[in-house]
Amino acid sequence: MRHGARHTWLAAWLALCACSEAPDAMVCSTGRMVGTSEGEDMSPGEACNECHAYANSGGEGGMEAPIFGFAGTVYETAHEPDGCAGGDAQGGGGARVEVVSATGKRYVAPVTRGGNFMLDPTVIAFPITARVKYGGRSRWMIDPIMTGDCNTCHSAVGEEGASGRIRLP
Repeated sequence: MRHGARHTWLAAWLALCACSEAPDAMVCSTGRMVGTSEGEDMSPGEACNECHAYANSGGEGGMEAPIFGFAGTVYETAHEPDGCAGGDAQGGGGARVEVVSATGKRYVAPVTRGGNFMLDPTVIAFPITARVKYGGRSRWMIDPIMTGDCNTCHSAVGEEGASGRIRLP
C-alpha cells in the first residue's frame, strides 16, 4: 500500500468513526425526566438509602425517610442520567427485582412505572445476589454484594466495578 493510499484510508476511517454515535452515550430512553417529589418514582437513578439517611440525620429539613431493605432504579440502557424515569420506555411494566439473602430467603420488589424498586424496611442477611426479571427473561448480577443501596454502584457511569445502570434483560 502506497503512503498516500494509507492516509486516504485512515482519513476515511476517522471520518466514519467521528460520525457514529458512541455506544456508551448518555441518553434518557423513556424521554421522561422527573423531579424529587416523594413517592415511588422519586429521584430515579439516585442512591435511595444514602439520600434517606442524610434526610434522617437532619439534612433536607430533617424529614423522616425509610431506609429500604434494598432499592434502586432499572433502565433500558447502561448510561442514563439521574432524574430520568427508568423502566420500559413503552410503559409496559411488569418488571421485578428479586434478591436472595445469605440465608437463602427470597425477596421480590416490583419495578414502578418510573423504574424504581424498593423493599420496605427489613433486615436482610448480606451478602445478597440479585436479578431483574422482565418479559420471561432474567438478568443476574455476577457477584454477591454487601449493600442494598443499588444505585450507589449502578450510577450513570458505574462505580465499584458496576458497568453502569441496572438494566432490563
